[in-house]
Amino acid sequence: MKRAICLLFSIVFILSFCACHRDGKGNLDNKGGSEVSSKPINIPYSREEGLNPFTCRSLINYCIMPLLYDSLYKIDKSYYPTPSLAVSYEQVNLTFNVKIDTSRKFSNGQFITPEDVVYSFRAAKQSRYYGSMLRNVSTCVTLSEDEVQFVTTSPNTYAAADLIFPIIPDGSDDIPASSGPYIYKTTTDGGTLTRNKYYPGSDYATTTINLINTTDTSSLNMGLVIGTIDAWYDEMPTGESKRIASGAAQVDLNNLVYLAFNQANYFGNEKLRQAIAIALDKQQLLESGYEGYGQATNVPFNPQWYAADGVAWEAPMSVDEAKEYITSTLDKYTVTILITSGNGFRLKCAQRIGDQLAELGINSKVDVADRELFDEALENGRYDMYIGEYKMSNDMNFAPLLWIDEYVQARAFNMLAGAATPSEFMVDFTATQPFVPICIRYGVVSYAKSLQGGVEPLPNIPFANLPQWYK
Repeated sequence: MKRAICLLFSIVFILSFCACHRDGKGNLDNKGGSEVSSKPINIPYSREEGLNPFTCRSLINYCIMPLLYDSLYKIDKSYYPTPSLAVSYEQVNLTFNVKIDTSRKFSNGQFITPEDVVYSFRAAKQSRYYGSMLRNVSTCVTLSEDEVQFVTTSPNTYAAADLIFPIIPDGSDDIPASSGPYIYKTTTDGGTLTRNKYYPGSDYATTTINLINTTDTSSLNMGLVIGTIDAWYDEMPTGESKRIASGAAQVDLNNLVYLAFNQANYFGNEKLRQAIAIALDKQQLLESGYEGYGQATNVPFNPQWYAADGVAWEAPMSVDEAKEYITSTLDKYTVTILITSGNGFRLKCAQRIGDQLAELGINSKVDVADRELFDEALENGRYDMYIGEYKMSNDMNFAPLLWIDEYVQARAFNMLAGAATPSEFMVDFTATQPFVPICIRYGVVSYAKSLQGGVEPLPNIPFANLPQWYK
């Protein structure tokens, strides 16, 4: 089966469903008076892949998971976690004890238990899609009839945001019973999602969703044109966008695009790295290199992160001073920018960096290598800069990128532990500038213009407000 977007890179991503108002207990209601569809909504999926969130590998199916399965916590656009199946938590050092709402039921009428949470966690840790999101959480065990305990790899005050993996019954098959607002039923052409009567506050979820079985994802844009589907999601992993005359909404992937340095040569100079960070026009790199799919940033965490609200990057020199220093330091030197092959966005970004260096009188060249040769070039130091992309977990743990600077890495762990603020961390980060943040990369939901309610995704959740997509 052809799949332009079937396998996901590590990265990590997030499940949540926050289409309506949430009360203090984490239940959804319809206090906003949201409208519902007058006609069914049609979205693509792969029947062959199944709807078990931990065994399927198709991106079009992962988009559906937040509609079928609830999680302990949900996040909003700022990555702030709100209890859903969880009731409360207590955190001490590496342990994170979570009480769950044992009055909640799966769609088969079975009560949700701590054993289901432990089973789901273990399955999530082993899965391609959710495993990287849980890289900072090592174990989960049952403590009592209504409580589980997670252990994190390091003290982390933001760990609740990582507990967004789907909860399914212990021992589930290819189509687990639902813990979310919808249940799945098979049809001749694919399937339907209809209201889960056991989901609290799901009186709003009267929208019928038709799942259109899709074996060739390259035809999805045509499906929008002829009206067989109403929306589809693309993370553009190869750096190729597919523009058509339809609506579009960007989806925060929490993927940090960054420029790293070979510190064994000229770029071992902290002031030069600082100057590069200041002189580069990140907005131009985003708009020209990544076609505007994302948000330019000077900080190594997501600028939308609630904990980073008000954090400012304080440059140690002016733009003019930075440009002058680059010109004088790299005079008559040719800078090698290394990238992996097979990604159009990354190639255009590298070319734009070369253009900006050329404006300063600095020569550069872009080396494009497959993954094996790229890794070999890094190991042997045959580069000056390289462009990387890192999928951050919801707690914004980017510390693995700081391996080259143990002090700044330790300060990042202090920030995650709550021992330092993001503003305090930025002082240390800027002082040595281990790498240069460029942007947070986004995906895109393309949708039919007949959808009148507006498509409003959440981070990694393209169909977050689907019940309001009335036609």
